[in-house]
Amino acid sequence: MQTKKIKTKKLTFLSLLVGYSLILYIIETYIPNPLIAIFPGAKLGLSNIVTLIALLTLGFKETLIVLSVRILMSSIFAGPISYLLFSISGGYLSLVAMYFFSKFEFSTISVSIIGAISHNIGQVLMASIIILNMNMFSYLPFILFTSIITGVFVGFSVKFTLNKFNTTFFINY
Repeated sequence: MQTKKIKTKKLTFLSLLVGYSLILYIIETYIPNPLIAIFPGAKLGLSNIVTLIALLTLGFKETLIVLSVRILMSSIFAGPISYLLFSISGGYLSLVAMYFFSKFEFSTISVSIIGAISHNIGQVLMASIIILNMNMFSYLPFILFTSIITGVFVGFSVKFTLNKFNTTFFINY
């Protein structure tokens, strides 16, 4: 009976994380991008705050679950199937890169920047595959500049959030 209770708590907690990331995703869609002409598609990546918190506190497997459900649900909100493809390619590459570098005890901000860069590389790679043109990679230097800025923002947000939580709360799941 105790195992069932723990599984229910874990599922509830993972569901809350998905909900938080979806709320942040929706909020982000309402934030105007003043640099849209220079960096089309650039976003803060607010939902990545939840992804990085989950990775640093719960581990890869649970984070993969949260990320996968969030990608699927946010793609339903977003519309075309291309959003799903871009989210999968960017999200999964980002998660693997952040997991790898977090194992080498990089700082939270560094892991976040690596995640942002990986996310954009994954999206540019997917765009190149979709349109069958490798010239999409010429856009990469511009978007990587925004990756550093958004990665720092997400990293500071995660660092601040983790400092406010009791980490044993996460470990008990």
